[in-house]
Amino acid sequence: MNSTNEPPKSPQKATIADVAKAAGVSKTTISRYLSGDYKSISASTLKRIEEAIAELRYRPNRMARGLRQARSYSIGMIFADISNPYSTSVLRGAEDVCTRHGYSIIVCNTDNDPVKEKNYIHMMQAHRIDGLIIHPTGHNKDILNEMADERIPVVLIDREIPGLAFDTVGTDNYRAMSEATRFFLDQGYERIGFFSQPIEHVSSRAERFLAFTDVLRNAGHPSVNDLYEFEIRKNAQLEEQLERFIEATSGQSRMLFAVNGITQLKLINALQTRGLRIPEDIGIAGFDDSDWAPVIGSGITTVAQPTYEIGQRAMEKVLQRLGGDDSAKERIALPGQLIIRGSTPSQK
Repeated sequence: MNSTNEPPKSPQKATIADVAKAAGVSKTTISRYLSGDYKSISASTLKRIEEAIAELRYRPNRMARGLRQARSYSIGMIFADISNPYSTSVLRGAEDVCTRHGYSIIVCNTDNDPVKEKNYIHMMQAHRIDGLIIHPTGHNKDILNEMADERIPVVLIDREIPGLAFDTVGTDNYRAMSEATRFFLDQGYERIGFFSQPIEHVSSRAERFLAFTDVLRNAGHPSVNDLYEFEIRKNAQLEEQLERFIEATSGQSRMLFAVNGITQLKLINALQTRGLRIPEDIGIAGFDDSDWAPVIGSGITTVAQPTYEIGQRAMEKVLQRLGGDDSAKERIALPGQLIIRGSTPSQK
């Protein structure tokens, strides 16, 4: 009990020295870790540092560090569509890495609009962000190059941009889509419709469609040209394309493949509106394993992406670049996983 009239003292905040002592390393090593320069730190040491930070509840003084090092300790993240579950899972992975290293995130959503993307990039520059992770529209090359010239690390997620030498983190779309397409052929489908938002300027969609056509062409399958594109916010376009496919495949065993989770959900709704049963009347599968995929009917076959890990790896790459890593730009393609459910039964 406090016998004086003085208020009780608050617990003293942990310092870099405290973390260094708890982890059994030098303060210099802790500083390197906090700045993202951990290429020379062993895995066991990294683990000890992270455990010490968690145990001591160490929180870096970003303002003081920023003044000393001319940094803002904020990372920008620009998403093409924040409503997509893909984006929210990537954000969670990136945020967890950010928090451990004492950085904050500024998040923006472009709705796949190049003009909005351009404005947000300018806004990020005005806020003097230290690095940028972007799910790009495929435009605005000049502005992104400007950031690179200013030595601001830029990491692209999911989509590459031809002619730009940036680190990229995403799924190995070609391999995952090839595996899925071979499975559809093994199931015996006579026609497979590839439904996608516009493919131009979006490398991940192009890679998936290329794998789809390569496998079908090698197998001599008639669906090699069954591409149906539409704008995601124009339901009439989707209805029109779906009608084209249904009329063209009358009397055949058929299925739809959706390029991403949002396209997949819209197709399912459109099929239900038409009274078409899944999988009795038509099969369906798609990229992105959303929370609802296992619970619709007998479950929807999907290609799951390692979205949380994509966010982690992208943020780690930004921090490595901030820590002085000037090695060649890297393309990190993580494996997807085909999850087979009842929406694609055998037709044999």
